[in-house]
Amino acid sequence: MNLMKSPLLKLALLALAVVAAVAIGIQINVVVAVLLFGLAANALGRQRSVFLGINTLGTLATATIVMEALDLVFTKRPFLKNISMGFTDKDGSPIAAYNQSVITRTLAIPTVGNFGDADANTADTDVAVTLNNFKQLSYSFTPVEYSSTNRDLVRERAEPMAVALGNYMVDAVAGLWTVGNFPVRTGADAVANGSTNNITTLGAGWDYSHLLLVRAALAKSGVPDYKRWYVGNADVYASMLSDLRIVAALNNPNNQGAIEKGVLPRVAGLGIEEYPNLTSAAGGNLVGACGTPDSTVYAARVPRDPRELIPGLPIPGNMGIVTHPATGLSVMVLEYITMSTLAITTKLVWMYGVAKGNVNNLQLVKSA
Repeated sequence: MNLMKSPLLKLALLALAVVAAVAIGIQINVVVAVLLFGLAANALGRQRSVFLGINTLGTLATATIVMEALDLVFTKRPFLKNISMGFTDKDGSPIAAYNQSVITRTLAIPTVGNFGDADANTADTDVAVTLNNFKQLSYSFTPVEYSSTNRDLVRERAEPMAVALGNYMVDAVAGLWTVGNFPVRTGADAVANGSTNNITTLGAGWDYSHLLLVRAALAKSGVPDYKRWYVGNADVYASMLSDLRIVAALNNPNNQGAIEKGVLPRVAGLGIEEYPNLTSAAGGNLVGACGTPDSTVYAARVPRDPRELIPGLPIPGNMGIVTHPATGLSVMVLEYITMSTLAITTKLVWMYGVAKGNVNNLQLVKSA
């Protein structure tokens, strides 16, 4: 039996507190009254500690820094904004089960008809994505490291974390860009216009003329001009940066970032991005790809809280979910100290899956 929950004990504690208050009020033996009041407060404090437990879930110390890292993911790898992403269920929850199949919707362009025509259903497509990858990203600081400097070591990790997470996400997406996943086009527009081949082969000279060729391939294949993108490896991107037709001010007034920061503007209706590891990520001779957001799908969720299995289980640290407000990307964050070494660790945990979307809307660029 838990005596601290006994009504009689509660009544006795209350009586002690009242006696102490009365004694102080009539100035009778102040020392005794203070002792009685202290005894009651101490007993009530012990009672409170029983209900709270020794270890309670605290506020994430690194929440703002993890949020900064998630924001930097899309700053360092802006290409990720060009694909279809799904990070929550219909009820807004970012939590799912490992190997669960979740639905991400790709948006399609509606068809214009004559007034009075039969109503047409939306052409949006639900893509099933299996969360079959369970990943973590962590860093630790030893006592020697955090005792040797006054630098904000935790905040300094925001950008490296963002680059690591962003690169991994792009690698996962680029791994889908194979001939097996995107075979010869069979769409009506592609067949009618002789544009069934979804591979452009070019070993050098990736310039404005090249962009016009891939743009024409997309247009002839019926690929909508909605958020069209082009991503190339380092050689492809450098080749475009050296083409004056792209970066010369007289030709493109939006070129100021090209010379100063090495950032290309939109060209020929394509948002151009660089991903240096594209060839190794996709394997073989793939040097670029272009298409629309519905061609590739990336879905991510966070795992269940382990305290759902054992309610009230003490956690030796902090645990919570941090969500990027603009995109909805969420990660579970764990913070803890390893008592045997006093190392401080922050760990990000998430699950993800990728899937091909509309196979008509992607053009592969190979060097051979």
